[in-house]
Amino acid sequence: MKILYIARSTIPSRDANSIQVMKMCQAFADNGHEVVLLVPDKKAKIETIIDDIYNYYGVKNCFTINKIRINHKNGRAFFEIIEIKKALLNFQPDLVYSRCFLGCTIACMNGYQTMYESHLPIWTSSSIKKTGFRILSKYSNFARLIVISQALQDIYLNENIINNDKIFVAHDGSDEITDFNSKVELSGNSNKLNIGYSGHLYKGKGIEIIAQIAPLAKDFNFHIVGGTENDIEYWKSVIPWDNVFFYGFKPQNELHTYINSFDVCLLPNQKIVLPCGKHDHKYNISNFTSPLKMFEYMAHKKAIIASDLPVLREVLNDSNAILVQCDDIDGWLKALEGLKNVQARERIAENAYNIFISRYTWKKRAALVLQSHNHSVTIE
Repeated sequence: MKILYIARSTIPSRDANSIQVMKMCQAFADNGHEVVLLVPDKKAKIETIIDDIYNYYGVKNCFTINKIRINHKNGRAFFEIIEIKKALLNFQPDLVYSRCFLGCTIACMNGYQTMYESHLPIWTSSSIKKTGFRILSKYSNFARLIVISQALQDIYLNENIINNDKIFVAHDGSDEITDFNSKVELSGNSNKLNIGYSGHLYKGKGIEIIAQIAPLAKDFNFHIVGGTENDIEYWKSVIPWDNVFFYGFKPQNELHTYINSFDVCLLPNQKIVLPCGKHDHKYNISNFTSPLKMFEYMAHKKAIIASDLPVLREVLNDSNAILVQCDDIDGWLKALEGLKNVQARERIAENAYNIFISRYTWKKRAALVLQSHNHSVTIE
């Protein structure tokens, strides 16, 4: 099958959405499909020296990346529509898979089988999109709305803008890890347990919890991978403790060596998580997010301590993680103490890994979203 994936992601960049898009394109290709990724021709300033985009994201060169120029001045939408139509005519896909609502709309209205993947309610940025989506979902060739959590599915269904049979939940995922032995030499006392966190450092992701528990847990090393230079500089001033170490952003082709090196991984999401660059609480994703780091931790067979939030319980439970009230400092400290026991760490890590392998690899996710529409698609 020929699949055209349309996204607004900046590739290459450090954005989580760009990672997710690249991984899904690889996963569709791994399931035997011909894949073309269509993204804007723009660059994140910080990524201008990257030569091999596929290697940067830790994916195989098994799909094509086409970039389209978009006029960011007057008439941007017009030029974007023209470019997307050209791509459709040139490739003639059997399916259009999109995280771009405009791309999804153009494809669907031109008769292509279309799936739209949503990571937050489509009307968050514009109420007009709610009406547009309600109309679009009635098209016979609108195959499925893919959402990343049951909580997000409930939000859509409660708004009564799509039929239940046209929505499908597919939590995010991670690559299956084949190399558990490649590790980095971590900073700090080698006799202490190594507690790891990977990801962004903006409000609500949980770095504020690490700032509170680190000075009370001196017999643990805390290793923080990720964040912008400005965020790292700020948090270094807030967390001056000698058992906390910052490593900065690491691309996907390096990140696995850090996670391999941790004994325990933290997922301390708070009740308000605002995406990078957003300040309005209407963008709070905490209730329906599907964090990439959760699946990366599981894939690396690591013991996880996570916030006890309903959306995280869609994947995690008391057998495959230690779940703690998100702002309960004593609870986080108690969980760390409990995982000094190596058997306890190995037990929950093994449980998490087994569930990951059975449900949450990118390849399985890609097969499942296609299977939700076409039951002839099978998972290998």
